[in-house]
Amino acid sequence: MKPFLKLSMLTFFVTQTGIAEKFNDDLISKNSEINFAKTQKRGIKKNNIVYYVENDLQTISAYKRSKLKWQTNVISVCGKPKNGNPEIRYVGYNTNKLLIVMGKHNFAEIDINSGTTRLIG
Repeated sequence: MKPFLKLSMLTFFVTQTGIAEKFNDDLISKNSEINFAKTQKRGIKKNNIVYYVENDLQTISAYKRSKLKWQTNVISVCGKPKNGNPEIRYVGYNTNKLLIVMGKHNFAEIDINSGTTRLIG
């Protein structure tokens, strides 16, 4: 599926719920990690797949050629952290998973192929 609409640096696409979403291409990093305390970047692009932290700072979506591959709400799956805000603070790309820091000291991992999410500590 092609992007629903592309204007300037914004890409619009339709999610599984049928809602048009957008993200700014300038917010996509080609590096293997994003730390929200140090950057305005919101996504990582690896192997033509964008792993993007949505506006709620709880949901990560994987887009391949602007088509939603999977989506997971990390806070809903893993529970609210005991310390800190219930939001994603860091995303790191590893060979077959995304490493997530949420709240202050909670860690999760997401399988990059399926979106399967699990709390690891």
